[in-house]
Amino acid sequence: MTKSENVWEDEDFESVWNYIKDNPLLLGLPLSENKGIDLLSALKDVYEMTKVDVRSAQTLLTMLANVLVAAAQGDGEEVVEEVIVQEAMVNMDSGLKEILNEG
Repeated sequence: MTKSENVWEDEDFESVWNYIKDNPLLLGLPLSENKGIDLLSALKDVYEMTKVDVRSAQTLLTMLANVLVAAAQGDGEEVVEEVIVQEAMVNMDSGLKEILNEG
């Protein structure tokens, strides 16, 4: 993808997401003094989730919005910690399901 490419063409719809995947950390936003977010990669994750589960994509998008609002209000650190805990719980649930399905 280059500046001159039209990323809105239907036949090349995935190119911007592939570019972001191959080039992480293009647009980082600080959330607190020691934490930040790769905004484009976060949006890519939401986009990818829309293909699998729209409700989960909505949840991801809402979490992202909450983190950005909290950062703008100076509460980024606290909200990021909450998101990290939620993500760990989801990962643990997924891991347990995989273990139980193997038995």
